[in-house]
Formats: sequence, C-alpha cells, structure tokens
Amino acid sequence: MTDDATLLREAYEALNEGNVAGAMEVVDEHAEWVEHSELPEAGSYVGRDTIRGFLEAFLESWQEFRQETEELIPENERVLICLRLNARGKGSGIPVETRYAHLWTMREGRGVRIDAYYDRDEALEALRAPSHG
Repeated sequence: MTDDATLLREAYEALNEGNVAGAMEVVDEHAEWVEHSELPEAGSYVGRDTIRGFLEAFLESWQEFRQETEELIPENERVLICLRLNARGKGSGIPVETRYAHLWTMREGRGVRIDAYYDRDEALEALRAPSHG
C-alpha cells in the first residue's frame, strides 16, 4: 500500500471515531470536495474549513456512523477508496447501509481534490480517465 493510501485509511478511521480534526489532517488547505450525485448535498466545497463544516454537518445527521474501507486502489497521484456505510439516522433511527466511493487526488501527502461518487462504477471510470489537475 502506498503512503497516500495509508494516510487515507487512517483519516477514515479517525472519522469513524468522530475525530473530524484528525480526518482533516490529510486535506489540503485549498482542497476541493465534489459530491457527484443527485443528493441534496451534491455540489462543490472549496477549502479545508468549508469541507470540515460539510463533514461535521453530515455526521450530525447520524446517531451511529461507520464507514468500512472495502477496497483501496492507488494509481499515480490518485487513490480510489470504495466504502460501505453502516449508519443509523439521528432523528428517525432508520438504519442505512450503502456503498459509495471517494477518489482522492494527492499532492505531497495531502488531498487536493476529493470526488465523491454514489456509483462506484462511475468512480472507477473517473480513476481510469486522465487526471485534470
């Protein structure tokens, strides 16, 4: 496993423990997080502080939250992380299990762009496409 993949695995474990600050250590100050989906929070979040706020708000909606890393695929400066979420809604108590993927573009041990895909096949296509940055 590459150093970047190891850093990212540790960041996701920190997030599982509710340690948003620890998870954010791998995010570059000027990073861009892009949610590719039809979900209400879809869009682009720019800058570490904005991304932190987005993640904190997302985590607030869950009574229980755990992301399992099912697969890590490092390729050049990018790392694809395939995840499975097991969570329980805070207000509703409804259990949720779903899969999705995050494609990280890394520079010097920091994520400069994170593309979040609900469709893992779409994320794999993006990994195989030429990098744009």
